Amino acid sequence: MKINISYLLAGFTLFLFACQKDKNEVTEPVIVNESEVITTLKITLSDGNNNHIFQFRDPDGEGGNNGVTDTIVIDSNKVYVATIQFLDESNPQNVHDITTEIKGEAEDHLICYTINTTGVEITTTDIDANNHPIGLETDWSTSDPANGTLTIRLRHQPGIKNGDCERGETDLEVVFPVRVK
Repeated sequence: MKINISYLLAGFTLFLFACQKDKNEVTEPVIVNESEVITTLKITLSDGNNNHIFQFRDPDGEGGNNGVTDTIVIDSNKVYVATIQFLDESNPQNVHDITTEIKGEAEDHLICYTINTTGVEITTTDIDANNHPIGLETDWSTSDPANGTLTIRLRHQPGIKNGDCERGETDLEVVFPVRVK
């Protein structure tokens, strides 16, 4: 049995080239819209004279120690201008302000407020390019003294945002005790 060396070399060369990776081939998975770590939610209420800051903080993130939530204590019969901020403080030397990303992707995010008391009314005052609410800026009107809770949910709604809080996924949900005095 005779073997032609040229056929053997040609087959071996073909085998080598067939096993090489294409230089344009993506070998790492592409992560689209990766979830952010949010360890802190900060609410700043301004009554025109003073700023009142209330926070939820969970510095070690989800799954570690329980977070700490302030009780929101505000005066009755007042109007407050509120701003909300989301932070990643898991690395104290490199605090990351997630709020900037939420503003940059406003058409994909909605902050929902569910108040469970008769003493507070919350109105969203900021909108995205599609005229849908964002929720980073709100007005709070208080009436009579009352106690209750406020649930704040950051909703991620890429391509489906229409102002409805039930659409999309929840990136963060925090329940604050509220006392109107």
